[in-house]
Amino acid sequence: MLLSDTGAIARRLSGFEVRPQQILMASAVERAFEERQRLFVEAGTGVGKSFAYLIPAIRRIVERGERVVVATNTISLQEQLIEKDIPLLNAVIPEEFSSVLVKGRGNYVSLRRLKLASEREGRLFAHD
Repeated sequence: MLLSDTGAIARRLSGFEVRPQQILMASAVERAFEERQRLFVEAGTGVGKSFAYLIPAIRRIVERGERVVVATNTISLQEQLIEKDIPLLNAVIPEEFSSVLVKGRGNYVSLRRLKLASEREGRLFAHD
């Protein structure tokens, strides 16, 4: 089992601690996948929510070939997942899986808007 004192994560990640709430959450996420139900979970800082939903999601991906979308509220959590948590899980889970980061268009510069702003700025500060 990945989430155990002697599991692959504990061997790879120094300071890893098994948390009963994390195990419960992972089981609930797995059950929700199996039953095709929605699941709402509230858990405090330090529970290990990321692993609790990523591990069942990855299991679903490798066992059934399904795609899973993980939506986050912050860019910093997106970066943590894609740069730290998922690579760690990729290293300890023997089956292959892949991940991608997709950001909304609000996170990118609109070339059209940039051009319009540049033109407006040029007119605003033009010397007569």
